[in-house]
Formats: sequence, structure tokens, C-alpha cells
Amino acid sequence: MRVLAAGILALALCGCATAPDATTAAPAPTPLMTNAMSVARDHVAAHEEAIIRELRDLLALPNVASNPDDIRRNADAIVQMFARRGISARIIETPGAPVNVYAELAAPGATRTLLFYAHFDGQPVEPLDAWVTAPFTPTLRSGRFEDNAPIIPWERARYPLADDARIYARSSSDDKAPIVAMLAAIDAMRAANIPLSANLKFFLEGEEEAGSGHLAQSLDLHRDLLASDLWLFGDGPIDPRGLPRVSLGARGIATFRLTTYGPATSLHSGHYGNVAPNPAARLAHLIASMRADDGRITINGFSADPPSQRSRALAREGFDTEGMLSGPAIAETEAGLSYGESIMRPALNVTQLTYGGAGPQRNAIDSQASAGFDIRLTPGITPQRARELIEAHVRNQGYTLVDAPPTLEQRRSISYLARLEFGELGYASAASDLTNPAVRRIVDIARAATHDEVRIAPLMGGSLPIAPIGEVLNTPFVIVPIVNADNNQHAPNENLRMREFRQGVQFYAAFLAEGGNGW
Repeated sequence: MRVLAAGILALALCGCATAPDATTAAPAPTPLMTNAMSVARDHVAAHEEAIIRELRDLLALPNVASNPDDIRRNADAIVQMFARRGISARIIETPGAPVNVYAELAAPGATRTLLFYAHFDGQPVEPLDAWVTAPFTPTLRSGRFEDNAPIIPWERARYPLADDARIYARSSSDDKAPIVAMLAAIDAMRAANIPLSANLKFFLEGEEEAGSGHLAQSLDLHRDLLASDLWLFGDGPIDPRGLPRVSLGARGIATFRLTTYGPATSLHSGHYGNVAPNPAARLAHLIASMRADDGRITINGFSADPPSQRSRALAREGFDTEGMLSGPAIAETEAGLSYGESIMRPALNVTQLTYGGAGPQRNAIDSQASAGFDIRLTPGITPQRARELIEAHVRNQGYTLVDAPPTLEQRRSISYLARLEFGELGYASAASDLTNPAVRRIVDIARAATHDEVRIAPLMGGSLPIAPIGEVLNTPFVIVPIVNADNNQHAPNENLRMREFRQGVQFYAAFLAEGGNGW
């Protein structure tokens, strides 16, 4: 395992922050930290069957974000998980929103409060036929199913499970495992009478995979309840090399659908080719006008803040480019940059194309074509600004925008018709300043706990609803993921590997033991 290059912890994300000198060696782990991690390791070894049973029970609850009844059932189950430990917890509600869970655990004498965030809702499970086992039937395998690792029936499982054993289920890694890992770390410290260094609060969200559209409202409504010194996020994967990771920020996101229109009905492509507007061809031209081959967004005015030289260096060191590309069989990044540098740029992603229906190809020109998009935003551009620029761009390509499918009269009188539909999903990018004492403390703990093997990333490629926290609560944050990088997050066959789960419990124990000290 390699050690972080000297000095890369000096962060100046987008030129907006200057970090203290970080050329010194990583802090040594304190006896308290070492003891907490050892206790956590031993606790998992002794109680792994019960820990995994609790995780299995939670994974068996369907949690697709679009079903509020299922989300409430998950919330009820999580409240009971806290209650079994004597930890105060309850459902908190925001009008019109799915439910969230709040919990708190006081630490006598503590002067700091850490708030742990994870989400318990999940992505859709379609296509179901792509799952090798049912998404809400947690299934144990000896390794990856792609390597033909066999299923191990739970009644034949032997604990502790092998390091390479994996649990397959929706949300096994994103984000139910981190919730269970944090509770296991608390259990371990309590059993060993190791005091928590900070008061703990939990905000477990039930709307993250649906876009966190009500998060700002929830934070404002419950701002006194959620007051803390630092948020710790349990979302995201670790480094593909198996090294721990701490992320200081995340890209933002906005989603939209673009539809182009042709004739009112499907027409014979011979009789009407070169006569009727072809909505699929027009859509392809629009996509090409918005995005270059190297991934650059070419929409006029779409300009994010450029990353500083130091943050680019941090990004290069913070990610395993070879590992991130080789797993999914990618020859090179679109712009030929490292993985970390690539995700420092905003991305316009085509996520769905719809034209002509399924089944055999037809020689026909259909009435409309549509594409779904997401934009991964970096600092300097908001979802609202992105929307304004996209609308202006489509108009500048000669299109008239409509708010609904066009009428016959509109089709007859206007040649270029398009519709833009923006999703509720949207929040800006956010990044913490490494000069903040709370952020710096967590980074130092991570370096000490991992003997400087942790990777520090200025931004993670995925999106998290972090920006509302800064906007509403003005609270710093750090992202401390624990799950394996090849977990199939958001995809069929999502999984959790036991090696990373066990290490994650120890990692969280280090933060519980020392996170409230020294700042």
C-alpha cells in the first residue's frame, strides 16, 4: 500500500481555500484510537452473526425511493434498531416529503457534536431480469457472481464470514451497510466502556435517491434539532485498491428530459424521408451541439470555476485511475485526464434515449424522440443557472420550446419544436475547506488510523445533497465511505464485501473515539 505523497493535503479547491502545511508525517494513532479500533475488530468477530442478521433484516425491506409507504416501513425499522440500544430516535416529518429518521446519543462531558448522515432509500431495481438474485432477498456468495462464486445458504454460513464474501441486495452498500456499521461501532465501544468523544446525532434520509427535493425544507424546519459541529457522511465507495478514502466534497446534480417532435403520426420512411422532420436525427444534433467528444459541455456560458493546480494534484493522488477504468473495461477517460481530474469537470450525461419503441426495427419516421440527461455540477454553477443556459441553448439552435406535447396547429406552423422538462432532482456542488479545524481533525484521524494510507479526494464523482447543509445550517462536513468500490451502486446486483464492512466498523470507531477531541 502506498503512502500519500507529501504535501497533497494542501487543498485549494477551485482556488478558494488554502490549507495549512501538510508536509509533515501523518499523526501517530493515539492509544485511545488504537484501543477503539481493536475493540471494534474483536466485537465484530464475536458478534458478526447478529450484526449481519440485523443488516439482512433491513435489506429485506423494499426501499425504492418512489414508494413512500416502503420508506416509512424502513424508517420504522431503523427507529427500532436504535431503540434496542436505548438510543433516542424518532421519525421526523416534513410536509409533502418522505420521512427521515433522527437519533441522538449524548456523551457526558463532550463539548462537540458530530452528526452522522446516511440515506436508507434506494434506487429502482429495474431491469429485474438483470439481477442474478432477487434484489430484496439478501443473498450470500463466497465472492463476486461475475467470477461464478457460489451462493452460500444462510443456514450454512460460518462466522466470521470470509473477507471476500459478499452480500447481494439493493442498498447493501448504498447506504444501509454504513448505518449498521456505525451502530456496530457504538456497540463495540459501549461494551468496552470506551467513552464517546462527542455527542452523536443521526440524520438518516428517506429521499436521497429521489433527489432530496425537500432536504432544505427539512433542515430549516428542524434546524435546532440538527445543530452540530460537523456532519460525517457515510455515502460512497472507498478506493478500488482497497485503501480508505475521505472526500471533501461532491459534485452537484440537475436532471432534465429533452424531446424533439416530427410528424403527428408515424410515417413510412420511404414516402416521407427528407420530407418529414426526423425527430431522432434532430435530437442527435442537439446532443452533439451540447457536448464535445472529450466530454466538455459546449453550451454557451456554461462555465464552472476552474480547479486550482493544488486541487488537481490532490485529485490525481486521491483516485486510482487504473482501477477505476479497468474494472468497467474503459480504455481511457474522455479527455485523457486522470480519473480525479476528470470528475473535477462538470459532466453532461445522456442517460436514456427513446425512439421507435422496442422490438424489430421499423422503416418509419416516428412522431417524437426524447433523451434523459443528468448534469454533474462542479463549483461555480448552480442547477438553476444550468437550466437557464440549457433553455437558451436549445432556443439558439432554432427551436421553439413548448410546455406540453405540441398541438396539430403547432406542428403545422412551426418546423422546429422541442420540450424541456427539468426534474426535481437538483442541488449544487459543495466542498469543505481543509483549513476548517473540524474538517482538518477528521482528516488527521483518518491519516493516523490508516497509517497515512487514506486517500483524500477534493470531490467525489457522485452527488450528495450536501449543498443545502451549508446553505441552511452553515455546518462543515466530511465524507467517510466504507464500502467496496465494485459494489454495483445504483445498478443491478448491488453488493457489499465483508472485508470493507469490517474495516469500516473500525474506521468509524476511530472517529467516535477521537472525533470530538483536539479542535
